[in-house]
Amino acid sequence: MRLKIAKENLLNVLSHVVGAVERRHTLNILSNVKVQVSNELLTITGSDLEVELVASTTLAEGACIQVGESTVPARKLMDICKSLPTAALIDLQITEDRCILKSGNSRFVLGTLPAEDYPLLNTENTQGTQVTVTQRELKRLFEKTAFAMAVQDVRFYLTGTLLEIDQNQLRAVTTDGHRLALCETTATSTATSPIQAIIPRKAVAELQRLLSIEDEKLSLLIGRELLNVTISAPSRDKEQANITVRFTTKLIDGKFPDYRRVIPRGGNKNVLIAHDVFKQSLQRVAILSNEKLRGVFLNFGADCLQLRANNPEQDEAIEDLVIQYADEAMEMSFNAQYLLDVMGALDGDDVTMTMTEANQSVLVHDPSQQDQTYVVMPMRV
Repeated sequence: MRLKIAKENLLNVLSHVVGAVERRHTLNILSNVKVQVSNELLTITGSDLEVELVASTTLAEGACIQVGESTVPARKLMDICKSLPTAALIDLQITEDRCILKSGNSRFVLGTLPAEDYPLLNTENTQGTQVTVTQRELKRLFEKTAFAMAVQDVRFYLTGTLLEIDQNQLRAVTTDGHRLALCETTATSTATSPIQAIIPRKAVAELQRLLSIEDEKLSLLIGRELLNVTISAPSRDKEQANITVRFTTKLIDGKFPDYRRVIPRGGNKNVLIAHDVFKQSLQRVAILSNEKLRGVFLNFGADCLQLRANNPEQDEAIEDLVIQYADEAMEMSFNAQYLLDVMGALDGDDVTMTMTEANQSVLVHDPSQQDQTYVVMPMRV
């Protein structure tokens, strides 16, 4: 196999798949990417057996000198390409067990492994539910909810994002047991009944990176074990060909909890707070909170809110805010980071908090965005 290609073109394709490659894997070959060259097409595949990314781009006339395929170390190839000068021309030649990369006065030799040994996810099964949604909206669903996924939890189904298709609504839901995030958008699907799929954390991160803010339509194929989507990534450089990325991920095999039971209903105490003022006050007061617990006290009174934090070193921070609140006085304690994460996901000028009792969950909304819902549990004092 031999290929002559501009550094930027090769780097662009490689960067779309390298995120799926683990630096250290029990299977050595999964530290590599699979490189396939035909007369018209360059295709690079990266996988960790959970997430698989296949990026393809058309080649300029004469770029392919010899067709073929092999696997090469992903990170080393990426680092070499990054280190070469701008507009460098790469001559990539792969023999039986060696990859020779030449550019200018530089020459690199990398070990290879056979392409036929590279394990791939079974993407041939096209059975499943088709869901059509724009790139912009799918990206927004993940961005507004990803922060509430559990990081490490024996309840493995909480370490991903639930995608739920119900009639013409596509919903993303995450929870770690202390907070819940929900965002929804309109979509069309072939489903005749509600469908649920739990996407792993790593797959969500890769999708966020790959998706653009364009209004181009995407077609998700959600099967029993896999989710597939093909994304067209326009090149930043007009001289470079567009890249097509086929994204495949295994779904988490588990039952997501009934999130509707977690969302509090019938709250009778309502607070309206200016978004930016509340966020900045939380950031300041949290500086002197307990480093481990990050607890902040919120004292609600008639049209006023006092934020207070302290720590074992006897430091204390107090800040008073003007709010709209006309119910009985109440004190609650929250993990400051949980509230700040919600503030980071909301974009409006104001925030509403709906409460029932001091030890009950709080419902947080942006009054201008009814398609986003957040629930935060108070801390036990």
